[in-house]
Amino acid sequence: MDGDQKNRLKEGFLVKKGHVRTNWRTRWFVLFNDAVAYYKKKDDDFAAGAVLLQGCSVLSPCLQYTKKKSVFKLSARDGTELLMQASNDNERDEWVKAIGETIRACSISSSDNTAMPKLTEAQVKRNKDIIQAMQDPDAGIRLMTKTLDGSSHKDCFSGAELVDWLLKWSLAQSREDAISKASDLVTAAHLQPLVKCRSLANCQQILLDEPQAFYKFSAFHMSAIKALIPSSDESDSSNDSDSSESIPRTSSSSQITVKSFKGNGGKIVKQGFMMKRGHMRHTWKARLFVLFNEPPYLVYFRGSKAGDEKPLGEIQLRWCKVDIVDASQDKSDLTLKNKQRQNLFCVTTQKGKVYLFQTNSVEERTEWMRAIMSPNDIA
Repeated sequence: MDGDQKNRLKEGFLVKKGHVRTNWRTRWFVLFNDAVAYYKKKDDDFAAGAVLLQGCSVLSPCLQYTKKKSVFKLSARDGTELLMQASNDNERDEWVKAIGETIRACSISSSDNTAMPKLTEAQVKRNKDIIQAMQDPDAGIRLMTKTLDGSSHKDCFSGAELVDWLLKWSLAQSREDAISKASDLVTAAHLQPLVKCRSLANCQQILLDEPQAFYKFSAFHMSAIKALIPSSDESDSSNDSDSSESIPRTSSSSQITVKSFKGNGGKIVKQGFMMKRGHMRHTWKARLFVLFNEPPYLVYFRGSKAGDEKPLGEIQLRWCKVDIVDASQDKSDLTLKNKQRQNLFCVTTQKGKVYLFQTNSVEERTEWMRAIMSPNDIA
């Protein structure tokens, strides 16, 4: 993938399910203006894989994996699926929103829609209201698994079902009005047809002429877990070779019980991914960090382990010292080989042990430093 910074819309660590071994591994993800790419390491020049976003659909949360938290799914038009897990629900929602907007932008910009009139402000608002209603857990449109050209597609619906749903809930005054409103949703790329179209206008015609054509949401945000309870054959199965791996629950009210914690199980005040330098080999690894207060301590995981599993390490923070690190300056106690590393900071414990971290941005570094220095203020 092109590493041009101007094309990078969002990036960060996510845990990805493998396609072959079906295990979960931490990868560095980058959202470009036309694709999502993932890398084995943050600084790799070449991506380990990528999904072109035109015609894709992103769904959150992914209810097929109820044992895992903060999972979302990206589905391509050919049925290929990419399952990803964020460190918390807020981070998941940010990724889904960014990916969904990019999918829509790709679909609109790549289509020859010059012959279609531009939607008015009222139509834009109406489309958003209809999409929100369609995704309602109680009254929304029913999502099904459909078969098209021998491929199975989950979480989709037909044009005829959409028209009938609009009429059922009096969101359209007549069948012609329902078809018109459904066409507007396709025009605005809120919906993705499972057939490849030369233009959005062509997709409109398909909606009119082929009511059994199937569609997906560009971005589906489920508002409640009770919607669309998965069937037994779609739930998280035992053939997952690493099914025990899961990121701990990450909201501030969550409780993580780990028997090896030396603290008293205080409140979680912050958590997320950071790079950490090893003490022996000085290699950098992505780790999931959880910050507790009372007493203050920082726990880190491999990045895809369940909350009840032993962490990789714990850092006692009482009377610690937190400092910004400039890699370009020569510091003998840190011996940084790569002078280009940015957004570094270190924590020196009361006993003098030094931990070195790297964040994705200056703002994120400031947030972590402030939280570590005053965890009770954050809580």
